[in-house]
Amino acid sequence: MKTILSDLLAEQSLVDCLVADLTEEQWLMPLAYCEKWNIKDAIIHIAFFDYAAKKLMNGEAEDLVTLADAESGQDEYIRATKFHHLTGAEVMSWWREERTRMNSAFYDKDAKDRIPWAPGLPMSAKSLASARLMELWAHSVDIYDALGLDPVVKERITSTLFLSWQARPNAYRINKLEMPDTPVYLELVLPSGAIWAKGDPEAANYIRGSAKEWALVAVRRRNWMDTELEVVGEEARRYASIVQTYAGWADPAPAAKRLR
Repeated sequence: MKTILSDLLAEQSLVDCLVADLTEEQWLMPLAYCEKWNIKDAIIHIAFFDYAAKKLMNGEAEDLVTLADAESGQDEYIRATKFHHLTGAEVMSWWREERTRMNSAFYDKDAKDRIPWAPGLPMSAKSLASARLMELWAHSVDIYDALGLDPVVKERITSTLFLSWQARPNAYRINKLEMPDTPVYLELVLPSGAIWAKGDPEAANYIRGSAKEWALVAVRRRNWMDTELEVVGEEARRYASIVQTYAGWADPAPAAKRLR
């Protein structure tokens, strides 16, 4: 739990540095993979769900959906419209306040404590911290892309990699596919050069390559065909096509610029 929280704080600091000095014009730059969103929407979204996580951990709300419906002004594009009047500087001040309160709530929890996240689907405190880290990184990718910068990936990307593997059954379910018993092997190279792997190394279906590229695919910001990932076998190709680290409906992958 302490490792995940340290990673979360480090990623928060990194994204803070990314957006802190943006001009008001830059705050309104559109995002490629979130329809109708701009950079300000991304940070508002992160701030609101940090606020929601804190409320749920403290027993001040019943579930995420009810809280979001009541307090965010959420529209059909999942934008928290209630906060659109804020300037970029005001959004930053609000996010810093809410993430600090959320982090404090996490430190008061045991890793296995159950948090009432989605209705009827509680999440452990450790899993919720991992999910907040994953979502923050995913939306930072949107911001890096909007600014024309290469997304930054640190060793802590392992939380997103784990969710890409752990959520595989859900990815099949939301795509209305039956998950077969076919073994799949996932072997990725972290920024340090260390190997992160899951599954059977002898499997005929496998995915090998950069942890950064796989993470970008897993948060639905890149199509695997546009990466240098080695994806071998029908089931590995299916997995790479539907992998999704976050809950909700099935999001389409960006259209491939090349086919293979």
